[in-house]
Amino acid sequence: MKVSTIAAIATPPGHGGIGIIKISGPDAIAIGLSVFRPIAASHDSNHHADPGLGSFYPKSRYLYYGHVVDGVSERILDEALFVVMRAPCSYTAEDVVEIQSHAGPVLLKTILRVLIKKGVRLAEPGEFTRRAFLNGRLDLTQAEAVVDIINARSEKAVDMAMAQISGEFHFVIQSLRSVLLEILTYIEAAIDFPDELDGDIDVKLLIARLDDELIAKIKKLIARCEELSFFREGLKIVIVGGPNVGKSSLMNRLINKERSIVTDIPGTTRDFIEDSFIVNGVPLVLTDTAGIHENPDSVEQIGIEKAWEYISGADILLYTVDAGKSVTPDDLDLFKKLQHKKIIIVINKIDLPEEQIRFDFPRQWHQNGKNDCSRISALHNQGLDDLKARIAETAFNSDFNVEDKIVPNLRHKLSLEKALLSLGSARAGLDQSIPFELVSIDLKSSLDAVSDITGENIKPDILDNIFSRFCIGK
Repeated sequence: MKVSTIAAIATPPGHGGIGIIKISGPDAIAIGLSVFRPIAASHDSNHHADPGLGSFYPKSRYLYYGHVVDGVSERILDEALFVVMRAPCSYTAEDVVEIQSHAGPVLLKTILRVLIKKGVRLAEPGEFTRRAFLNGRLDLTQAEAVVDIINARSEKAVDMAMAQISGEFHFVIQSLRSVLLEILTYIEAAIDFPDELDGDIDVKLLIARLDDELIAKIKKLIARCEELSFFREGLKIVIVGGPNVGKSSLMNRLINKERSIVTDIPGTTRDFIEDSFIVNGVPLVLTDTAGIHENPDSVEQIGIEKAWEYISGADILLYTVDAGKSVTPDDLDLFKKLQHKKIIIVINKIDLPEEQIRFDFPRQWHQNGKNDCSRISALHNQGLDDLKARIAETAFNSDFNVEDKIVPNLRHKLSLEKALLSLGSARAGLDQSIPFELVSIDLKSSLDAVSDITGENIKPDILDNIFSRFCIGK
């Protein structure tokens, strides 16, 4: 089957200094040259004549200056730089051409239409990276990291993506596969050629290898995903509390802009308001919610129901109270409903005169034997640095080395969990002396799950789902 030649605009939509159109496939160079006219090519020492392409034969990885034309009337569309990357030394491992023109939306679409008339097909989302994977240029973990680096919300997320792109995670997974294959080969040899093995099989040694070289390492990778994936996705912080305690003011102070409406009227916030910011390298997604209280009106009730939805998915709650109000039974009841989550208690309005301070820290709210909280004035921007430090401290509350850049994503985690389940069955089988044929089935299931991570035996529908997250042009 003939492979098509694809093209797409590779730079973001909008006006800018440079716009790039990328072409990949067997006819990329011929089609690219059909719309490019080099200037002063006869004086350029970096090309030579070729009978099939006329007098201009660009070297791989050299930039050439010239004009992009419509290819029929020779109408000049723009000045441009032109670069060829010949297979297999390109992003897709195919012949690739990039046309770098000015970044006007109309101009780029016009050039793309000219290329389509010449025979290219418009690329699908992620198709360039998909071809890189299918052509063996990248494994699946490296391909996924491309979209991670584009969407990175922090420097740590960039480091994690680069560790994947450079093959560090691939090496870890391949090491697990190698151990699995070695144990599986030994088990199958015991099934097929029992007389060829010297002495009895050391089952205890096999169990120890499963425990130390596979199960323990996979458990650690799964735990790293659960504990540190917020670097990739953003830590979900939800501000929660009763009406008019200063939640919206706190939101505006933390993100340093006026996103939430602030008034003295309780119940102003009736829907969620979301924004993001970074604290100590941690990307945070902050949500301001409706004040939770008894007997709300019908519109407030909808906002409160949404607040509970966001609370259920939050990593950390900022439980906000008013320093000028005494704790009510409703406050105690609300905190009791939330205490299964990670909570930072925020006492707002500490700027009030001392005689107006009514808040007394409830004994039931003590965490680890102390009243761990942040005291702030959102109005006067007091105590916000301490609160941000506390958020970062809570985020890093794990035994993991946050400098380790290998953090599996959700898809990897699901595959690792499948592998772990099968390994557990294989281990139990060895421990209970069940037939090796059944142990072999479990080990093969584990191997398949691990292989899915790097794409050795990935299903087409999973590939479609992965690459659908990419933008067109990557």
